[in-house]
Amino acid sequence: MRTLVLLTFAAVLAVAPGAWGQEEPLPDEPRQERLYVNSGALLGSTRMVAIGGAYTGIAEGTAGFSSNLATLAHRAPQLDRDWDVGVTLSWLDVPLRERRGQDLDNDGLPDEAPGSSQLLFGLLLQYKEFGLGTFLRTRTVTYCATLECLEDDSVSVAVTQSALAGAMALGQDEFIVSLGIYTALATLSHGDEEWNYGGTGLSLDLLFRPQARPYRVGISVRPQVVGGWKQKEGQAPVLAGRAIYSAVVAPATLSLGASYRFGEGAERYNRLSPAARRQLIASGATNVSPEESPDAPSGNFLVSAQIDLISSVESAVALRSVTAFSEPEPVGRTALFQPHIGAEHDTWPGRVRTRLGVFVEPSSFEGQAPRPHLTGGFELFLFRYWEDWAVSASFDLARRYANVGFSVGFWR
Repeated sequence: MRTLVLLTFAAVLAVAPGAWGQEEPLPDEPRQERLYVNSGALLGSTRMVAIGGAYTGIAEGTAGFSSNLATLAHRAPQLDRDWDVGVTLSWLDVPLRERRGQDLDNDGLPDEAPGSSQLLFGLLLQYKEFGLGTFLRTRTVTYCATLECLEDDSVSVAVTQSALAGAMALGQDEFIVSLGIYTALATLSHGDEEWNYGGTGLSLDLLFRPQARPYRVGISVRPQVVGGWKQKEGQAPVLAGRAIYSAVVAPATLSLGASYRFGEGAERYNRLSPAARRQLIASGATNVSPEESPDAPSGNFLVSAQIDLISSVESAVALRSVTAFSEPEPVGRTALFQPHIGAEHDTWPGRVRTRLGVFVEPSSFEGQAPRPHLTGGFELFLFRYWEDWAVSASFDLARRYANVGFSVGFWR
């Protein structure tokens, strides 16, 4: 009997060698859920961040690209030529403190994300009432792929949102309309391999800036963009031993904003540039506002407010799900509202501007309370070389969240 039991046990081991400690087979298809790439945190230039994200109703300079593309045809009040060039480069999420323990996605829990960074590049080309430009905004977050959180076993998630757009100013530069191609891209990196996603949609942005009035009104419409997995030849749908997701999704966003200037000369907030005035007179336009000195005051205090409506999405999970050790939690099931308000003061006219703002970040996670943010910063004139150059800084503080940024661009 004993011999029979031993022979039976040996036969089982021979027939089923994988029955002890066998690993589950690797998936051959990606998961059907989509990665949600909108966190609700401010993603933009230092000026935009410093005034709490309330920039759709300002829309001037390259700092405003990611908020309202109508800025492409918004001529600076001092512009005295038919063409203009603008450029900005911002570095946000500057690593001044330990990243791990922050709550990047506002789910109420600290993230196991050892690193994150954000870059913004903008380029503007103007000729008369026409504008053409692009912005590129990239946010990279590093997540732990194992419970030990080893440095050489992490997953990097880079989300890039960009637009290539044209704009045109109508009337006496009072109404500006912009149409562009909006793109959402994502790259997941683990070791030497990358998994790429991408999709596009059309954006529509508007700005109303009436002459001799101290206010502006702006509208920005961003489409929902779904970017499918761009499978490379022979690439498996597996990242760090887990199935990847079928696509990324950026929700549609409607932003309504308004800004108002106070102080001496505030009615010059929307004044024509010398170049625009000459063009209008040459075209035979009547009732063109009289020429004024470029140094004439135009109000020293600016207040701006904005409300964002973020659409709901279907079958979406949080970005950190790429390394989740449990079943991912659905997000983005309901529409979200995000209010912003900010102010800017010419503290030292022509030299220093200071900024302050607040906004409330809604959570895409069900049952999680919105998170208020305090923002601020400054802009410092540096020197004149071909253009007036300036450096600016910003901060964004909230519960389990901190973001400090620096930017170099033109003083406007």
